[in-house]
Parts: sequence; C-alpha cells; structure tokens
Amino acid sequence: DSSAKFNDMSLNEVLLKGPDITNNLQGILLRFRRERVAVIGDVEQMFHNFKVKVDHRDYLRFLWHPENDMNQALKEYRMTVHVFGNRPSPAVATYGLRRSVACSDPDVIAFVTRDFYVDDALLSCPSEGAAVDLMKRTQLALKAGGQLRLHKITSNSKLVLSEFPSDDLAKDLKDFDLLSENDLPVQRSLGLSWDINADTFTFKIPLDQKPFTRRGVLSTINSLFDPLGFVSPVTIQGKLLLRQMLSTPHKVEWDEPLDDSFLQKWSTWVNSIHQLEDISIPRMCCKFSLIESTHKEVHIFTDASKDAMAAVAFLKVWKDGENCDVGFLLGKAKVAPTHGHTIPRLELCAAVLGIEIAEIIKEQMDFEQKDFWFYTDSQVALGYITNDARRFYVYVANRVSRIRAFSTPD
Repeated sequence: DSSAKFNDMSLNEVLLKGPDITNNLQGILLRFRRERVAVIGDVEQMFHNFKVKVDHRDYLRFLWHPENDMNQALKEYRMTVHVFGNRPSPAVATYGLRRSVACSDPDVIAFVTRDFYVDDALLSCPSEGAAVDLMKRTQLALKAGGQLRLHKITSNSKLVLSEFPSDDLAKDLKDFDLLSENDLPVQRSLGLSWDINADTFTFKIPLDQKPFTRRGVLSTINSLFDPLGFVSPVTIQGKLLLRQMLSTPHKVEWDEPLDDSFLQKWSTWVNSIHQLEDISIPRMCCKFSLIESTHKEVHIFTDASKDAMAAVAFLKVWKDGENCDVGFLLGKAKVAPTHGHTIPRLELCAAVLGIEIAEIIKEQMDFEQKDFWFYTDSQVALGYITNDARRFYVYVANRVSRIRAFSTPD
C-alpha cells in the first residue's frame, strides 16, 4: 500500500506523479456517442505490463507468506512491475501504451492516443466492418509493440462480437449464444451503464443509505456519476439542499448530524433519484452519423437564477441537406454564489459556463468555431457582450472578454 504512512511519510508522498497524460473523460464519452456501431475493450492487467527498473525495485518491497501458506514464516519480496495505487503508475502505463503503437497505422495511433482512459477503450464507427478492422489492427499493434492484450470486447452489434474469439469477449459474453434472440447483458464502462440491446445509457442508483451528515449527504450526491450532465437538473437540487443544510451560524463538521428540519426534504430527494433507473438516454447523440453528415451545428443555451446557473449544448445534424436531427450533447449546472451577485451578473456567469462547455466540445469533437451558436434570455447579459462604447467593472469586463475570446457578439 503506497499510501500507508510510517513516521508520517508514505511512499506516494515522495514519488513523482509524472505528467497528466490521461485523456479527458468527457471527450472520450462524447466521441463514443458519434457513430452507430459502438465497441468497448480493456487492456489486460494494464499496470503489470510495465516493468520497474531493477535498481528501483527495492522501494517496492513487501512481506508475505511463501506460496500463500499462512503457516510459513514471512518472507521479503519485491514487485518487479508497476502496481495499482502507486502515484506514477497511470502516467507510466499510459505513456507505455502509446509508445507500443508508435509505429502503427495513423488511425490506430489516434484511437490509442485519444480514446483510451487508462486501460479502457471506447470506440464508435459508422459500420461493423470499420469497427472490427480497427479493433483487430489495434489488438495486433498492442501485442507487437508491447505484448499488451486488448480483450473484454463488447459491442452493440452481434456481428462485431462474432468476429472475435470468445476469450477476447467480456466475461458475461464468453458463453453467450450470439445467434440466439436473447438480449445481451447490460455493460458498465467508465462508470456508465450501457444497455447494448437498446443502445442506451441507464442509471444504477446505489441502495445503501448514507448517514444524515455532511459527509453522508455529499457522498450520496456524488454517487450519481454523470460526466456528461444528463441528470444535472436532479443533482443540482441535492447540492442546493446541502448548501441550505450548511448555512448555519456554526461550522458543521463532516460527521456531525445535520439539522432535523431538513431530513424530510432530504429523504424526499433521495427517494426521488431512484426514479432515474427508469430513464434511458440514447447512446448516439443523433440518429445520423457525424462522419456522413452534410452539416452540423452546436446550439448552447445558458440561464441563471438566484440559486443556480446552467448551460446545455444540443447537436443539430443534417443528412443530405434536408433531413436533420437534434440531440443532447453536454450539460453543466453550478450552484450560484450565496451573496454579492445580481441576476444579470449570474446570467453573465452562465454565459461563461456556456463558453466553457463549447471549448470542451470544440477540442474533443474537432468541431469548427463557426459551428457554435449561443443563446441567453438576459437582455442585460447580451448588452454587456455587445457593448463596445463604455467601460465595465473589472468583474464584468473579465467575463465579457472571456466570452468574446471564443464567440462574437452576434
């Protein structure tokens, strides 16, 4: 355990973390929603594929019983590979993974470089053939470059699954009859539940009841893993409740019971989130392929109240210049500051939030600046953004310049 302390010092405290080269989780999930055929995979024992230099292995000593026999005397061992929980392991493994395909085809390099989150791979392609071809070439490249095995393959297409040996499929698919009419089991990847039959994302809400303390309430809110903001309208209600609970004259400690006057409201909210299990969200952003589309636009709406501010992006895709479809892309909500802000200023902050999610979408989905359109119903915020004649307070001026760095007043 690299975080275990002795004399107030742990191994992780003296190890360099290395550069943060882990891919953006939102970006991987956004790209996973682009095309009709989706595939996920996993690198077998990711960290254990990379050796520790011989002169560094003394730092990874541990005690254990020979041959797992508890009756034998403890013996000293050394790890020869990087281990889970070591501070530098993710950077080392991600760097090694990318180096192993450095001489491969450009699309394989792009896939491994952009669409792996440590050991999890997520891919979406316009056709079954393209998906199978890229996955198989990636498997060969990883094996040739570093003896890495890409396995636990899952797809929403039985045709794709049939192209791989059963040992390469996800655990609950190995003995599954792909020719049967039975539904494929729900899969989990990067914290999301994916119903591969309906090709939708679903939510699994933990059943365990957390104590009614600051720590327990925060843990319950954070248990709703939602990187794309599908259920932001729900989670923001929980965050607002927590803020009300903490707005007491004295500081509330982490494990101190909260005021009973909020217990009923909190219980109602906790019971309501279980209804999220009845919701399903299409994995694909739109019913049309982005690669095959003739035109696309991102429309971002922003709004604010005294309690919260939010931004939401929708993707509009045209096929053949006539047919079009609109789908949810990314959303984000934040609790508003408790004091010192007028509604117009909060509306301006919401507009900045819209710019922030636009920058994520542009970078991660390779869209162009001209594809983005922004909307706010605040005439004051629009006045701030379009005004060139007068000087504003620093607070407003900074946010206006942030907005205008990405978009134009029109």
